[in-house]
Amino acid sequence: MYDFRKFDKSGSPYKFLTFSFDDGVTQDRRLVELFNKYGLKGTFNLNSGYFGLKSVLETPSFKVGYDRIEPEELRELYSGHEVAVHTVRHPRLDLLTQDEVFHEVEDDRLRLEELSGQPIFGMAYPGGPFFNDEIINTIVTRTPIRYSRSTEGHHSLKMPEKLMEWEPSTHVHDDDVFDLAHKLIESKPEDDLLLYIWGHAYEFDIYQWWDKLEELCALLSGHDDITYATNGEIADYIMRNK
Repeated sequence: MYDFRKFDKSGSPYKFLTFSFDDGVTQDRRLVELFNKYGLKGTFNLNSGYFGLKSVLETPSFKVGYDRIEPEELRELYSGHEVAVHTVRHPRLDLLTQDEVFHEVEDDRLRLEELSGQPIFGMAYPGGPFFNDEIINTIVTRTPIRYSRSTEGHHSLKMPEKLMEWEPSTHVHDDDVFDLAHKLIESKPEDDLLLYIWGHAYEFDIYQWWDKLEELCALLSGHDDITYATNGEIADYIMRNK
């Protein structure tokens, strides 16, 4: 079982680094290899209704594979990282009834717990900003989910104020990702800081960005004063230290 209770507030302020990647695509295999090579931690938000689906993303400017991982590889692939909810079939939650929202979230959570062997209490909203207070209330009152990420970056190192409306720092391909990485490395904080980077692993194929990703991972790795954590570990730390 995954142990989230890892950090306490007895020492110096934390400089947290966390990553979050969506959809459970086969490019996650290469991404996890890089994270493991550099000692980084990620949270992977998966759609259990699409395991094994083969497809292609194609526009006039690119064509990349968009295949989903197989369910039987999930436990080993994400070992040492966090598995989290992304709903069963990635719908816009604001277009569903509240019963449908419940089933999209809870059915996904139960399936992912079964496959991963991890306790799951986190998610990322499918599509990003398509949630509201009613949806949040349904999720927190009817499921064990206690944090959920949106896609609107705040482009800073601030800690989240509302865990069910958790804004990341930046997208992995945003122009400021390296600037924020240097800022985290160079900072001497008086309060906790967090660099939260999110994305989709297939985007590294689209933008031919695997070399830049490895450069970013190498830059951020191996710092004694940076705490490498999953989303869930940070959420647990925040909830226990309110």
